[in-house]
Amino acid sequence: MVARLARLIEAFASGYESLTLTALAQRAGLPLSTTQRLVADLVKHRFMEKTSDGFLQPGILIRQSATPGPGEAYVGLRSAAVPLMKSAHAVLKHQVYLAVLDHDETLYLERVAQNGTAANITHRVARLPLLRTSSGLILLAHQPKAYQEKFVTDAGRDHENLRSILAQARAKGYVSRPDIITQGSIAISVPVLGDFEGLPAALTSVIPEPGASIPLTVAVLRSASFAITASMRHKFHS
Repeated sequence: MVARLARLIEAFASGYESLTLTALAQRAGLPLSTTQRLVADLVKHRFMEKTSDGFLQPGILIRQSATPGPGEAYVGLRSAAVPLMKSAHAVLKHQVYLAVLDHDETLYLERVAQNGTAANITHRVARLPLLRTSSGLILLAHQPKAYQEKFVTDAGRDHENLRSILAQARAKGYVSRPDIITQGSIAISVPVLGDFEGLPAALTSVIPEPGASIPLTVAVLRSASFAITASMRHKFHS
């Protein structure tokens, strides 16, 4: 079993970024039915991913282990962010999330919950479509125009509305949206900017809508964001 799984993963080792199921079976030298069954397990446990057009590619766990740069950046980002997320939580008294842009999705790396402890949530269902969350919108707002246009074009009749949202996010420095998970709450996100390995990140807090103080939340998150950026720059340039 392990040998066959290894053959499937190694099929991507020769520069193939994505493969069809049939091509993967051929490169691994395995029957198509066996490949289909093993791929289902690999996708389930995030060692492999399916693209929107049905191709297969290495999952985030494989990408991070195969490319030390981004993997180390994630570790360094968590290390810098968690103490400052805890400080932000102590002031806001509400959950604080750390998210990054990964393969056109919002990937949530950490959460500081109500008890003030940090939790690595990447092993859970921690991915959401980029345009569905305030984290994703603020991440997209700080990407190159060419990358943004891909999403604007896909937005169809809402493309001008999306352009306006991204422009406002850049101008104001934050995005606020009704939270899609917690009913009656607002998710507020600010960018974590910097030149560290080009890694885009966002800080988000989810606060109750009644009596919500958006200016205070933005100020606290920005303060934490600036401190994370300073810490990451020091690590990469030291």
